[in-house]
Amino acid sequence: MVYLLGSASSTWAGGLSQRLGRRKVFWALVAVMGLGMAITAIPSTPVIILGLAIATIGFFAAHGIASAWVTRRAQTGRAQASAIYLVFYYLGASVLGTLGGYAWTAWGWAGVLSVCGGAAALALLVALRLVFVQPLPTPEASTPAPPSP
Repeated sequence: MVYLLGSASSTWAGGLSQRLGRRKVFWALVAVMGLGMAITAIPSTPVIILGLAIATIGFFAAHGIASAWVTRRAQTGRAQASAIYLVFYYLGASVLGTLGGYAWTAWGWAGVLSVCGGAAALALLVALRLVFVQPLPTPEASTPAPPSP
């Protein structure tokens, strides 16, 4: 059920990012993911399920925006850019999944939250950098228009 919420959230986030802009929406969705993870630290099954739902919504929505952003930003080789994004996405999931398993063995749920929280904090720093420190130029502004026939 939670997975379905995540799937629906990526569609919702796509429309939201078109209205408000990717930079404004992406960081907020990463923060929602982190908030959901933090909620799972409360030792109550219904609250943990709520936290997982919130984290899943934030994750799927942020991933959908990031994935679309990569192909939109690519000036050439859009398929390759998308493929490289997905390779690193799944590589990161594999590495973090393994680290999460070790963290679970050593420290239980607090260890898993530390691994996931660290990844979310890194993603939030990247997202905030895109907003406040050094926004990327839009490809439309940096690419000359093709000649008309």
